[in-house]
Amino acid sequence: MNFTFIDYSAFGLWILISIVSAYILVKKFKLFEGSKNAQIALSIGLILGHLIYLIWKYIFLILIGAN
Repeated sequence: MNFTFIDYSAFGLWILISIVSAYILVKKFKLFEGSKNAQIALSIGLILGHLIYLIWKYIFLILIGAN
């Protein structure tokens, strides 16, 4: 079971989306009082959420026997 180029490019794009969306939510909308630490935590949380999805996808594909 291998990940495709689409999987890797989607993850790379998701990292950029996470950073930009965290900046917009924290700095522009003053979420969490505009804290830099909140912006970093939100970015890391979004990135880790996507990593968990990729791990889940990998395990699920192994369980169903997809090659």
